[in-house]
Amino acid sequence: MTPRMREAFRFVTIGLAFGAIWAIMQYANGQIRDVSAMLGPFIVCGFAGLLMWGFRRLVVYLRNR
Repeated sequence: MTPRMREAFRFVTIGLAFGAIWAIMQYANGQIRDVSAMLGPFIVCGFAGLLMWGFRRLVVYLRNR
């Protein structure tokens, strides 16, 4: 795996982990009643991790120009 792919994998994994914790906390607090509804925060945070990686790559590109 290339270093960029490892970096992207790390950002997405952190986002998914945050999403899982957030969904579990919402389920425990009773804000989510359906287990299938837990996928929403999980997927949104994973996608946010991917976006953050993209923003990071853009900043590195602009800084090195």
